[in-house]
Amino acid sequence: MEINRLTDHYLDLRGIVCPVNFVKCCVALEKLSSNEVLKVDLDIGEAEVNVIEGLQEKGYKVNIENKDSKMVSIIVFSE
Repeated sequence: MEINRLTDHYLDLRGIVCPVNFVKCCVALEKLSSNEVLKVDLDIGEAEVNVIEGLQEKGYKVNIENKDSKMVSIIVFSE
């Protein structure tokens, strides 16, 4: 999969169950510098909902970049 030029870091968490995928996102985000961007691919359903809502609760801005019947790609902006 091609990574967007504006993406600083990428995680493919398809097939990873909750809450492991959320934890992996949080660990990756802690390593980012200010104004860096993380792209994450997730399975549709529980993973999508839990990760997006959890990151938003932690104060991250999350945008859905792409979504189909099997996966969603999100962009997470560090503060």
